[in-house]
Amino acid sequence: MASLFWGVLCLLQAQDGKGGISKEVFYLMPDMAQGSVQFVGKAPATGKFNICAIDNTIRYNDKDGTELMVEIEDDMTSVVIGGVTFVPVDKVFYRLYPITGDASVAVKRDVLLLTDSKTSGYGMESQTTAVTNIMGMQDGARYYLFEDNKDVPYRMTESAFLYRGDTVLTLSKRSFQRCFPNAKDAIDAWFSQHKKMDPTKVEEVIALCREWAAM
Repeated sequence: MASLFWGVLCLLQAQDGKGGISKEVFYLMPDMAQGSVQFVGKAPATGKFNICAIDNTIRYNDKDGTELMVEIEDDMTSVVIGGVTFVPVDKVFYRLYPITGDASVAVKRDVLLLTDSKTSGYGMESQTTAVTNIMGMQDGARYYLFEDNKDVPYRMTESAFLYRGDTVLTLSKRSFQRCFPNAKDAIDAWFSQHKKMDPTKVEEVIALCREWAAM
């Protein structure tokens, strides 16, 4: 991977877009911006980047302004753009919202492009992932281009997880108590009342984590 990446706090609500996808949803950051890609055992790559939320590839422009991509590599540890950190886990980028020195809320965005709606046997609609105009790069990898898909309807959700060390954790009582040991009683009381936490309510998850971290 040659030169390569960006920042800003941006939380989106789960949504269906019938009028076509926006760049705000298609990419994880508003624009390409200066940043770095960190690796194990070698120097970081620096440049201007973004990340595509559809295929989780890193995007950058060549000298002619053509948008190119790099897939997640096994030795990538993080991407930092304008103070915002993304970590790759199982070939998916999670955006980190730091809470304590070793615990963060990790947000994963899922975007499904909807092109074909067919009625199944039970009257349910069955959507298929959009067929895109594909460009082959390097080893023939495929990726989505915004201009080819901007008019395609979509479904987007963002889900919160906990991130501690280098592990993504579900929003269970045990996970919260591991991340915020001084708030074990408060966490126990919350789960006794609410039973489970909705991961799609990202802002509420972050607010609770900050409250428990301060105890």
